[in-house]
Amino acid sequence: MKKRISSIFLIAIIIMSTLVNPVNAMSGGTEGANPWMNTKLSAEERTELLLDGMTMEQKIQQIAISRFNENDTGETVVINKKGSSKYQNGVFAPQGTLPGCEWQDTGRQIRGIEDLGIPTIRMTNGGTGVKGGSCHNDPEATGLPSTPALAATFDSELNYEAGRILGEETRAFAHHVFLGPGMNLIRHPYGGRNYEYFSEDPYLTGILASQQVKGIQDQGVQVQLKHMAGNEQETERWTMGVQVPSRAMNELYMLPFEMTVRDADPASVMCSFPDVNGTYACDSSELLQDALRKNWGFDGYVMSDRRAIHNTVSAIKAGMNVELDWAPQYYTQAKIQEALDSGQVTEDDIDNLLRPRYIKMIEFGHMDEPYDKFMPEIVDPIANGASARKMAEEGSVLLKNENSFLPLDGEPQSIALIGIETFAGTARMSPRSVRDDNDYVVTPYTVTPQEGLENVIEELGYNTEVTYNNGRDPKAAAKLAAESDVVLLMIGDNPHETVDRDTLGFPALNLESGLAEQEPLIDAVMEANAENTVVVLKTSGTVIMPWLDKVPAVLSAWYPGMEDGNAVANLLYGKVNPSGKLPMTFGATEREAAFATEEQYPGTRQDTGKAGGPGAYGNGSDQLIAQYTEGLEMGYRWYEANDVKPVFPFGYGLSYTTFEYDKLKVKKVQDKGSITGIDVSFTITNTGDVAGKEAAQVYLTLPNEAGQPTKRLVNFEKVYLEPGKSERVTVRINHADSNHPFSYFIPEDPDNLANWADGEWATAKGKYRVHVGGSSADTALEKDIPLNFKLNKDNGKGNNHGQGNNHGYGKGNNHGQGNNHGYGKGNNHGQGNNHDRGNNHDRGNNHGNSQWQ
Repeated sequence: MKKRISSIFLIAIIIMSTLVNPVNAMSGGTEGANPWMNTKLSAEERTELLLDGMTMEQKIQQIAISRFNENDTGETVVINKKGSSKYQNGVFAPQGTLPGCEWQDTGRQIRGIEDLGIPTIRMTNGGTGVKGGSCHNDPEATGLPSTPALAATFDSELNYEAGRILGEETRAFAHHVFLGPGMNLIRHPYGGRNYEYFSEDPYLTGILASQQVKGIQDQGVQVQLKHMAGNEQETERWTMGVQVPSRAMNELYMLPFEMTVRDADPASVMCSFPDVNGTYACDSSELLQDALRKNWGFDGYVMSDRRAIHNTVSAIKAGMNVELDWAPQYYTQAKIQEALDSGQVTEDDIDNLLRPRYIKMIEFGHMDEPYDKFMPEIVDPIANGASARKMAEEGSVLLKNENSFLPLDGEPQSIALIGIETFAGTARMSPRSVRDDNDYVVTPYTVTPQEGLENVIEELGYNTEVTYNNGRDPKAAAKLAAESDVVLLMIGDNPHETVDRDTLGFPALNLESGLAEQEPLIDAVMEANAENTVVVLKTSGTVIMPWLDKVPAVLSAWYPGMEDGNAVANLLYGKVNPSGKLPMTFGATEREAAFATEEQYPGTRQDTGKAGGPGAYGNGSDQLIAQYTEGLEMGYRWYEANDVKPVFPFGYGLSYTTFEYDKLKVKKVQDKGSITGIDVSFTITNTGDVAGKEAAQVYLTLPNEAGQPTKRLVNFEKVYLEPGKSERVTVRINHADSNHPFSYFIPEDPDNLANWADGEWATAKGKYRVHVGGSSADTALEKDIPLNFKLNKDNGKGNNHGQGNNHGYGKGNNHGQGNNHGYGKGNNHGQGNNHDRGNNHDRGNNHGNSQWQ
């Protein structure tokens, strides 16, 4: 009662202030009737006034997607479905709210309330290009490389630029919310949406995702992180469950979300499909209240994945703010009114769902600035294309280069470009549909592999002929390969949403032109001219390569995007020196690491009392449960802990030059007599003949008390060096950093998976080992340092202000003390110089990655 009276007094004071200082926030002078449109008030004050002025019916309408026809012309759309889809039915006449916005049945709008001054909010799907929004007519947009390629750059600036492009083009499309980036870890290589995710490593994911978020939101567009949590596979994604140990949940799978929430202040989060440790994600108070809001201090809103809610009351109590579906199934007027009448929920519960979204709308200017027209004029497609090309170049990873077969020069007179159309005939984009013949971002242009090769050959003045063969007839392709000086074999995979990969090889694709097989083509080319074949991989990640020893060179280009041809050709001819590093481990077999058993992936059926099977509602089967029995031994941690040498380790990537690491120093950082972190300093020298970039990686091994399987990535720095030049690099690792670099999670009850968020972060006193090098398996510099932070428990609550090594590029609050990698925008107060003293006890010199060549 006391709280209610205080709220009434606050609203009365705010109303009085609007009468004294009326402000017209929107055209038409609406502030008199709608005092919440007074822009002199804070977002919180305006929101309280708005909530007080709404009816319950209006509030319920505002917590669910409500697709409608925004076009100003065209016929009325009538949807008449049957069975479980009949809730999607309706009659949709043009409303004229966004002229030129064609009807989109898979709606992503929250319809506004004009009388209250609440605008319609439009959302567009994310990934690596603006497509799949609230209008069917997708805009021209930049086709960026796939997310693993962006992660492989190990470059914060480029990831900020990717975000800037995505945010700018979302705004140009008159949309308010960008559904992305995808934050799930690449736990195994079969994931059907791995091309949307960054890495197997939580730190790399969190750092680069934070930069993308800053880039997007600096354009006035809200970000929605997805898919939280446990969404590491597509198989039976609507009904399946995951059982994840508490430590793995907090130290691995939740950590990138935590880092991004703390460091980049995202407006919203999307909760996922899976049943996470016994409760569906979108109904889970453990996930959405205890972890997200209580532990991390998140102040934004949560939206469900499409059809991911399972219980109206549970979702409301968990703080699940917006239901995404064609039309609401759980946040309907009838169901919520029934819950209100029964006392299961209150009006305060509904207000709590609306409050953070309205505050974010006001903070982003979306309550006051009309998004009532498309603005393609604000986009420079040529400049954005140049950025996309640079991302593709710096994200490509040179996996093998025997006897310096690459870069190519003018000596070859003939090049056979071989591969099916998807990989060698067109620019390879990230998939955006559920078919082999994928829909892609609608780009202003694309560059095919042949066009890119011919562009570079002409520019360099060479006299080399490129002949393309689509591989449909392996014998003809083999004949061309045998007759050519060099063979460029471009092969790949084709995963997509709702379906995981069924092989780690190179699948046949069902294209409109017919079935296109790859394995017979690969065999034929290898037999014809393997010794002169460069394989260019265009994949979502790990592939099995039984022919690896036969070919001299392999380049992983991922899905390079619309500048595919130019980027790959520039790398093959040495116009650009490869500098990408693997954001995931390339293993050797179909079953190992976190996917060694069926229980781990895709799971086994358990009688949980919940519906299982494929489709949104299952088929009556027992529920499929994936058990994360590997715990913390995922990705490179498993290979190191079990002394298994992968084909290519995490962080690995070759260059056309060589780099040497030496002179490692580790120094304690103190504040008022207490240790707050360490500075790690080392020298990198380009010992080769050409300029190049090296992504140096810093790992940390915790004391035995922490129970870690192996070392963990805690920092990285990408350095450009001319031949013979050296650079002294210093990175700071702070105890307060959002990735808890020195800490480990202690569950309150390790056996109670349902309460996985309950526990504390602890920091051990003892010997820490710092590792520096060019990959997780090649850290020739090592040094031990005893540390006692005098912080026995660190629960990680509250906001992190980016202390320590700051990879910030965008605007916003970027208060990095110590070594500062900011790029000049916003508040970027990097302080401190490196004054290393004492003797150098570094262990060995690093002369490149020869053991992996």
